[in-house]
Amino acid sequence: KEIIRIDDVLIKNVSISNIDNVLWNSIEKLYRVNKDFVRLSDKLESDIGPDDF
Repeated sequence: KEIIRIDDVLIKNVSISNIDNVLWNSIEKLYRVNKDFVRLSDKLESDIGPDDF
């Protein structure tokens, strides 16, 4: 019974760490996309100046 419990705990820990990794990866991707979007918006703002209006 103890061995089975240890296995259950290990499996739970592994699954939790996998979920954390997936979350972290998705957060990293979102952060990178936001960075790129900010760069794009900065370029757009700098390209569009008072002379354009």
